[in-house]
Amino acid sequence: MKYIIITLSVLLFSINTFSQTDCTEAKEEKYKKVMSSAFAKDFEKCSVIINCEYFTEGYLNGWRKPNKLKKMFFFQCVDSGEKGKPAPLTNEMSGDFFVIDKEKSDEVLNLKKGDKIRLTGRTFTQNYYGTEINIFFIVEKVEKQTK
Repeated sequence: MKYIIITLSVLLFSINTFSQTDCTEAKEEKYKKVMSSAFAKDFEKCSVIINCEYFTEGYLNGWRKPNKLKKMFFFQCVDSGEKGKPAPLTNEMSGDFFVIDKEKSDEVLNLKKGDKIRLTGRTFTQNYYGTEINIFFIVEKVEKQTK
């Protein structure tokens, strides 16, 4: 019994030690990489910095917001120089989806379409029965860039 407890203790300590992520400082990444379904999960635990252009506020009309993000302010951005993409079903032009705490939303509400911004945050991947539906960027910090 004593050996089982010692073995379990060592195992739990090892799992805890080696599963921790090293999130000492946010590092800059390419917009397309962070917002890509191939890499988005890699940026869920540690903050990253991306450069992009503000597109518009809001979410897609008629689409359900994820429960985890419902109380946040939604806005959209695109990679620098891009014009957006047609949304499924409606074909309205949209960007990628970003959210920020409502207390910090003034930092976004003053932006105009095409403003260059530098965002610090993490990704959130919305899944529906194991199928990835959307990628969101949870913004922690907004910096407007000068041209």
